[in-house]
Amino acid sequence: MTIDFDLIGVEPENNLKELDMAFYPNRQLTNLASSITVFAITIGLVVAQSATQKSLAQTSLGNGAGASTVNALLAGLKTVAPGFTFTYSPVGSGAGLTAFFTQTAPSGTPSPISFAASDDPVAATRTVRGGRGYVQVPVIGVGITLAYNSAGLTVPAGGIKLSRASYCGILNGSITNWNAPSISTDNGRQIALNVPIKVVRRSDSSGSTFVLTSHLNTACKPAATTGIPAANVWNRGAGTTVSWPSTFIAASGGGGVATAIASTRGAIGYVDSATRLSKSLPAAVLRNKAGNYIAPSTAAITDALLGGTIVKYGTNNKLVRIDNLNDPTRAGAYPISTASYLLFYSDATIVNAFKTFITSAFGSAGDAKATSLGYAPLPASIKTASRGVF
Repeated sequence: MTIDFDLIGVEPENNLKELDMAFYPNRQLTNLASSITVFAITIGLVVAQSATQKSLAQTSLGNGAGASTVNALLAGLKTVAPGFTFTYSPVGSGAGLTAFFTQTAPSGTPSPISFAASDDPVAATRTVRGGRGYVQVPVIGVGITLAYNSAGLTVPAGGIKLSRASYCGILNGSITNWNAPSISTDNGRQIALNVPIKVVRRSDSSGSTFVLTSHLNTACKPAATTGIPAANVWNRGAGTTVSWPSTFIAASGGGGVATAIASTRGAIGYVDSATRLSKSLPAAVLRNKAGNYIAPSTAAITDALLGGTIVKYGTNNKLVRIDNLNDPTRAGAYPISTASYLLFYSDATIVNAFKTFITSAFGSAGDAKATSLGYAPLPASIKTASRGVF
């Protein structure tokens, strides 16, 4: 800042002032020194006040752990809601929830754990060590994609299509080559090449595994897919871990699965929509319950969420989940879609902090950021239900 010293002195306006200056020749210097001192003190106070305000504006949400699906989202939201600080460790939904409920951080992650993220909504019977209350709310829509390595394949325009019988068979281990008759039929016989299929699956306890297997446990059954071959019928159940065929390649975390797909000829595996985009992997176009082939776009994931049912449950209805997403029925719905959830303790201070964060981070700017990363903002009805628990 520039100080204009000419504005600090006093110009004589009459004889009395001239006489006064004659008797006190150093008064101008005294006034100047005093003015500079006051100015310096003022600047010091302003700087100190700004630093204090900046400190007060930073709200810490603490340390989080859980689903790798929301890792890119939470990192991106720091630019949308810069007033909040937190750390997040993408250790998988299973490990994150265990840390949250036991209040013990996984090895190598910051502690204590104050929030978790999961693609698998918790059961109302789960309790926090010591009886502490907690809240669960959906915050974003995610598609679990079947990403593949296109090396050696002739990929049709728009990507490889997989009917329900085809992807059920691939993930059940009964379809083992890209030249399988059903895949050839799905794609107008354009990719009938002799390339063995290498399925990559999660080795850790994963919400993505839960979402995928919940879908397979519904869609890969005769009641849901007429004419599905017996070998392709899914009988492995649903969960964050299941007993996969021994020939499948195991990898930890969504990033690990994506890396394995990218480096393995003929590979296909399940990764969330954001991770798939960040790794520039193509994704299969899947046939949904309505009979349409749908790519994992933001609009298609949102369409699936619009067909879901909002459920409030648990103590004082502080838990919110979205049901009826295992096999979405809407015409434009991507068939393997989910909502990802944040869980945090119900202490008043923590609830107020997360209420402000969610309102700030998941507004229009946050939705735009999420969309650019491959996520699907929640429909307004779900956002309203979520915020109603605060």
